[in-house]
Amino acid sequence: MSENRNIRQLIFDLGWEIVAFITLICSIIILWLNNLFLLTVVTMQCLTALWFWHERYDLCFFSVTFVFGTLAEITFVSSGIWHYTNPTLYGIPLWFPVAFGTTALITQRLSITLTEIWNTISPPRNQ
Repeated sequence: MSENRNIRQLIFDLGWEIVAFITLICSIIILWLNNLFLLTVVTMQCLTALWFWHERYDLCFFSVTFVFGTLAEITFVSSGIWHYTNPTLYGIPLWFPVAFGTTALITQRLSITLTEIWNTISPPRNQ
């Protein structure tokens, strides 16, 4: 019985992680022309995600992706590989680092939940 409750909780978590991802993506698609407002919206979404997912590895994963993802993006943009149509600072939109870190946090959580679902449905075999 506890296995069924566990799988239900995992599916519930998976649903919320997908909703968080879709909400972030839709916010960017709808609000990308207003960098400051989008920064506010994405920051609120990020803080909400970190409210729920605030283990040490969550904070580390968010922070590392925020910093290194932003540095990589600035490098790519400054070298002419691509460009943004509405840049703010160093060729990238103001909201990009927060959105990139939040996306990484959500996809990390999605990966963990999917792995747990997979292991619950089909436990790893002993070799």
